[in-house]
Amino acid sequence: MKNIKIEMINLLYNFTNTCYVLRKMQSMKISIHIFLGLCLVSLLLSGCKSTDKTAGIETPKSNSGLNFIKSDQLSKVLEEATRTDQIVFMDIYTTWCAPCKLMDEYVFTDPDTRKFMNENFINYKVDAEKDNGQVVATIYGASSYPTLVFVDKNGKVLARREGATTITELKSLAQEAILAKGP
Repeated sequence: MKNIKIEMINLLYNFTNTCYVLRKMQSMKISIHIFLGLCLVSLLLSGCKSTDKTAGIETPKSNSGLNFIKSDQLSKVLEEATRTDQIVFMDIYTTWCAPCKLMDEYVFTDPDTRKFMNENFINYKVDAEKDNGQVVATIYGASSYPTLVFVDKNGKVLARREGATTITELKSLAQEAILAKGP
């Protein structure tokens, strides 16, 4: 009888140890999954960082959408507008804004819209949460995104709209800006 009790105690002890080990292994699996997930997220985020710190103006040529001027300073864009006697179209956006992304994908890539906007305006894309984009967003009262603003060479608003637009609405807004500028 004593052997049976000892054997039962050993089995119970082994069962308890096995359960403990299994719980630890399960916990470890979860920890490993969390660790791998964090590694993946940090890898993805580090790949999204921009190291471009241009102080001047750069116009990327793109067949997929509008030719947006890249500049950290609105004053440089307005100088270009003075030089070319054109209206500035500003797309004030944020990186997390879904309607902004939809406009990038569907409105700005429309061939007729792209041609019309690239020929008639200086297109300027401003991240409202980065660098001087915060100042531009404040100056032009961007409280929702995207905020689309057409300004003359002095920065005076000719036409403005908060929220995403369709191709037709964008062209209508652009025509309104052209009429407001006058000859």
